[in-house]
Amino acid sequence: MTRLAKWGRILAVALLVLAHAATSPAQTPRDTTVIVLPFQVNAGPDLEYLNDDLPELISQRLVARGLNVIARKDAQALVRDQRVTTLDVSTARDLSVLAGAGVAVYGSFNQVGDGFSIDVRVVDALGIRAARPFFIQKEGLINVLPAVDELAERIASDLLRRNTLADVKVRGTKVLDPDVVLMRLTTRKGDPVDPAAINREVKRIWDLGYFSDVQANVEQDGEGLVLVYTVKEKPRIENVAVEGSDKVDVDDILAAMSTKTGSVLNEKLLAQDLQKVTELYRKEGYYLAKVSHRVESRAGGAGASLVLKVEEGKKLYIKKVAVEGAEKMDADDLKKQLALSERGMFSWITGSGVLKDEHLERDSAAITAYCMNHGYLDAMVAAPKVDYEEDGIIVTFAIKEGPRYKLGEVTFAGDLIEPDARLAEIVKLDDVKQEDGFFRFNVMQEDNKALTDFYSDYGYAFAEVNARTRKHEDEPVVDVAYTVNKRQKVYIRRALVEGNDKTRDNVILRELRITDGDMFEGKKLRRSAERLNKLQYFEAVSTELVPTEREEEVDLKVKVKEKNTGALIGGIGYSTYYEFGVSGTIMERNLFGKGYQTSLMALFSGRRTAYQWSFTNPRYNDTNLSVGYDAYNIRDEYTDFSKNTIGNTIRFAYPIGEYTTVGWGYRLDFYKLYDIEDDAADIIKEREGDNVSSVVHGRITRDTTDSKENPTRGNITKIFTEYGGGILMGDDNFFKPTAQTEQYYQLAPNHVLHGRVRGGVVLETKDGEEVPVFERFYIGGIDSIRGYSSKDLSPRDKDSGDRIGGDRMAFANMEYIWVFHSELGLALVPFFDVGFNSDSRDEFNWDDEIKKSVGLELRWRSPMGDLRFAYGYPLDENREGDKTNGRFEFSMGQFF
Repeated sequence: MTRLAKWGRILAVALLVLAHAATSPAQTPRDTTVIVLPFQVNAGPDLEYLNDDLPELISQRLVARGLNVIARKDAQALVRDQRVTTLDVSTARDLSVLAGAGVAVYGSFNQVGDGFSIDVRVVDALGIRAARPFFIQKEGLINVLPAVDELAERIASDLLRRNTLADVKVRGTKVLDPDVVLMRLTTRKGDPVDPAAINREVKRIWDLGYFSDVQANVEQDGEGLVLVYTVKEKPRIENVAVEGSDKVDVDDILAAMSTKTGSVLNEKLLAQDLQKVTELYRKEGYYLAKVSHRVESRAGGAGASLVLKVEEGKKLYIKKVAVEGAEKMDADDLKKQLALSERGMFSWITGSGVLKDEHLERDSAAITAYCMNHGYLDAMVAAPKVDYEEDGIIVTFAIKEGPRYKLGEVTFAGDLIEPDARLAEIVKLDDVKQEDGFFRFNVMQEDNKALTDFYSDYGYAFAEVNARTRKHEDEPVVDVAYTVNKRQKVYIRRALVEGNDKTRDNVILRELRITDGDMFEGKKLRRSAERLNKLQYFEAVSTELVPTEREEEVDLKVKVKEKNTGALIGGIGYSTYYEFGVSGTIMERNLFGKGYQTSLMALFSGRRTAYQWSFTNPRYNDTNLSVGYDAYNIRDEYTDFSKNTIGNTIRFAYPIGEYTTVGWGYRLDFYKLYDIEDDAADIIKEREGDNVSSVVHGRITRDTTDSKENPTRGNITKIFTEYGGGILMGDDNFFKPTAQTEQYYQLAPNHVLHGRVRGGVVLETKDGEEVPVFERFYIGGIDSIRGYSSKDLSPRDKDSGDRIGGDRMAFANMEYIWVFHSELGLALVPFFDVGFNSDSRDEFNWDDEIKKSVGLELRWRSPMGDLRFAYGYPLDENREGDKTNGRFEFSMGQFF
């Protein structure tokens, strides 16, 4: 064996050993594809095998260094198919392009005595860079493998370096910042040149919509390869105009658009803008409105004007809402469930007749719910059909009723803590059998909640109640099974507060009816949330039970969203007696975050001037004791006299139980009567000059309503007594007990029935001394019996004919409160009032004393206070024997 043959065999074995390693190349983030072409071997016959093995060995080494290399057999096939016999730079470049490679490698192996040299050319497929030569020379064929390793390392390093982007740039932008393009690209500095990736980036730039031409080029500069995207911007919008818009303000249209003056025209954004403008018109009722556009280019083509052309069409209202397919159910009953309705006489107030897209889906669900609530469990409601016609809109809901299911058995299963008979008392679904016998889905849902609440009251905060229905196969009957999983009984480890930036923790925690260490009780948690809402410190109150490391313990997290509790209020007001007035009030309901309440008020009207300062600490030292103080200066001008009062009141209150509060206090007034008419009643003249009124009062209040501002259910009962003079000294001697009760009953959402009854007497406590006229009762007007003034109902002095008020009075109000616009706080209130105001010295005659009225009131909870507009029609004659045609009254603010 010759020396060359021996080294050849060693080389062949080494190739076999290295083949396995080459099959699992190291992964790198760069992706450079290389085709290794045949090498010319200038050596003896013992080295002919290098014709195949040398390109294979170089390929394996390049793969091992993170390069993609065209498979050897594919490279050989390509050379054969192209009938290449001699390789040069041009041929190598053509072959690399055909193979989809970025680089071609070819060269020669030259044996020189016992040594050798390898000469390599690396050719760029795109011709961006000139062919780069690599040369290595070694002594002894044993160094062939090290030589190949060294060459592969040098070639790989060069390729990875020279095919890497030194920078990515954007040229051609005039208005847009180049970063607008660059930030949307995925190719970055340091990435390899990838033609496929560049093509994707070109498409991505084009899709931005800002350019009429996009080109990509790879350039060579001193830093290396630079990928340059050359763009041509579309015209710059120098002006946006709107033609034909009368019903929608142009400023509103421009504000809704993304295309602005100074921006580059973008057809994609413009298409979206046209849709936005169309939606603006739809919201205003112009459903037939059409919006188009044109672009008017300026000289030179750099700028353009965008003109929107609007064809508004006629404003459309709903002229008909139809429910089709109802056979057993009444279509009118179904229509009552809808938020959408036809335009009517009062649409300008109620907003009816306007099509709102969100109501379409809501009304479909409402019909489905109504069907299920009346036993039609298989009912199907199609998507509403909306037809736009020249004279209005027709909305059609199509339904398929299916059978009406009777209620079968109602059973209970799972973790039952009470006998079935007790649970049956909690649920209401079983009562349906005693009515019409048909299944009601809403009652089943209410039962689910009732059972969940029942279990929560016994500490099972996470109890789950699942109501399952089973239809009979042979008849339309459905059974209901309530399955209870009570889970773990839990206790409160700690109560936490979140979201209170101003209000102190103790102010919130003291309202909770469940606290650290208590067993969880759902009713106490619900009452706690109700109490927090009644504080009027928060926009929202929510609670969350947070599991702890112990299964039987939870943390109670109270989340609040604070609202502005301070106010500076100015407004005008009117009352039947004090006439027009203006007032200003500075108030704070949560002073220093401690829950203190304070206000400073000034009032100026035709008959009254008043100043008052009030302060209340509702929880003195965090106890249940409430302490308050009022100081005031009031000047009143009555018909027969004037009165000036300087006084103050101290107030106390303490809760008894959860809903009842007792209160007491003391009032000390220094007042003066002056400018008394000569023909005034003796009861008035007796008080001329300076007087002192020393009065104690007591009260009991029970309040079970659900809201302080807008109650919908519950009762408020008040008993109030005042005692003046006697052992308290002072000039005014009287005893005046009054009582009032109110009841709220919610008939349906936004529909509340409200009734109120109030009555009282004022008694003399010192023989021969009459009760002062200003401590007697004066009723009539918007706060008692509407349709009458206090002049119409007040008893008169027999000698002078002056109105001196009554010492007995009672009245009742019955109201139906319909909140027809919740967001604005608008309500219509039809009412019936009845009552009397009498003097015990006169004979009481029911026919003469009882006064009745009916009427309608509009209420608005406005930003400047409660506004009330009432028209009352008296049903009886006043004390003068006259019967008026009605009386309009209004009250603005809360001043009288």
